[in-house]
Amino acid sequence: MTNRIKSEIKAGILQAFDQVGGVDYLVEIARRDPPTFCRLLSAIIPAEIKASVTATHKLDLGQAMLDANQRVAAIEHKE
Repeated sequence: MTNRIKSEIKAGILQAFDQVGGVDYLVEIARRDPPTFCRLLSAIIPAEIKASVTATHKLDLGQAMLDANQRVAAIEHKE
């Protein structure tokens, strides 16, 4: 399929969307047929999000659990 044909199809879809009510039409679909609306959402929301995370500190989960257990024990001992 050529880019020109894809552009024409996209333009036609947008024109049809405007003719049936635009955003108001989508709101009506969401209210009357939530499964269809969710399928529309899933078609435009990326299935995979690529992200990069850089940690600026390190966490020793084992030590954090020990500390938390000691705090809980201290609280329980006071009661």
